Amino acid sequence: MKLWLPVLGCLLLVVLGVNSIAFTDFQLYVITPATPEQLDKVRELEQDGNYDFWDVPRLNRKARVMVSNYAEAKFEKFLEQYDIDYDSVIGNVQQILDKERRTNDDFYKRSKRNAADTKAVVDFDHYWTLDEIYTFVDDLATSNPSVKSFEIGRTPEGRPIKALTISKTGEVTKTRPVVFMDAGIHAREWAGVMSVVYMIEQFTSHPEQYADQLDNTDYVIIPVLNPDGYVYTHEVNRLWRKNRVQNNILCAGVDLNRNFPFKWAFTSNACTNTFAGMEAATESETQAMMSLMDQYKSAMTLYIAVHTHGEMILWPWGYDFVHCDNWEEHDNLGKVAQKAIMDVGGNEWIVGNSADVLYRASGATDDYAFSNGARLAYTIELTGGGLEGFDLPASELGKVTTETMEIYKAFGKYAGTLPLPTSDS
Repeated sequence: MKLWLPVLGCLLLVVLGVNSIAFTDFQLYVITPATPEQLDKVRELEQDGNYDFWDVPRLNRKARVMVSNYAEAKFEKFLEQYDIDYDSVIGNVQQILDKERRTNDDFYKRSKRNAADTKAVVDFDHYWTLDEIYTFVDDLATSNPSVKSFEIGRTPEGRPIKALTISKTGEVTKTRPVVFMDAGIHAREWAGVMSVVYMIEQFTSHPEQYADQLDNTDYVIIPVLNPDGYVYTHEVNRLWRKNRVQNNILCAGVDLNRNFPFKWAFTSNACTNTFAGMEAATESETQAMMSLMDQYKSAMTLYIAVHTHGEMILWPWGYDFVHCDNWEEHDNLGKVAQKAIMDVGGNEWIVGNSADVLYRASGATDDYAFSNGARLAYTIELTGGGLEGFDLPASELGKVTTETMEIYKAFGKYAGTLPLPTSDS
């Protein structure tokens, strides 16, 4: 039996007003494709829409897959048919989600914040809500002359999509190289959002420590590109990935990282996690980012899409097995960032072409940014959290944000040494 029954039940619970979706009837498997043929079969499963992959399947690498108890027998039969190694590691996914929830709840209980104080609590011991992030950004814009915050669009559910700029001169005049960044395009990737918030906090609280990044470079940042989905992961379904547009009565959401209008490709199943939308650039979040990028593209020297997880620094193209013209420059800078992470005790991240390292993906933000004039465009996949939940346990958040900061420092420093894009780029 497929996952349709439990998924339909979850959807009905939402329609009926239940506050959260439970995953007590789902278990977590770890599978390891050992041959190219096995990897192809696993990727067929990934596109099926009935299984939730928490990791990108790769050759001889473990990938976690959430499976309904109703689909367990069929799933295992498929793996055994193709002799794919697997192990059931968590019998009740809700238990690990509850553990993560308790960590955040414990923070709020410990917090000494006065209820009348509207300022955000600035720490990296818990995952921030959208309200906390937006309060933090707005507070900075009020108190710090180097920061400006503004709304760039509205979501399907009416939430603002906010961006901010950081410039030593107080204004991004497009006469200096711009680093354009976004995070939270996939709603459940909380650690990626927090790494960008950490960077913002560091740049604005200790600018003297980041002269290499700030003296010659400006930043345009969307900290949460998918606000509806982000709120949904905090309040209803921790494992939600897409936005929250209503496609039909059964299935909501478009994968915004497949919706951009460069090499966009139609996918027929609206219930899959990678549904690209009915057409390119249909989503309000996509349109908002495209408009912002157009505003700054004359100076957009470097683009960074922040995701979790996998410890990877990836460069174009992703739509096919084709390397971009300046792939060596991309690769060399990626390796500078790789070494910087290792120098502070981090693991050796993978640096390489998106399609080669992962798989082909059309309509992604990094390909779009590169096609739109950015000299350099990267997707980074942060360190994950083992088997302790989809994302990183909050107890490890400080370590990962510190390590990821080394990437941002290396990229920002290099961007400041580059000329502005030429008019015909």
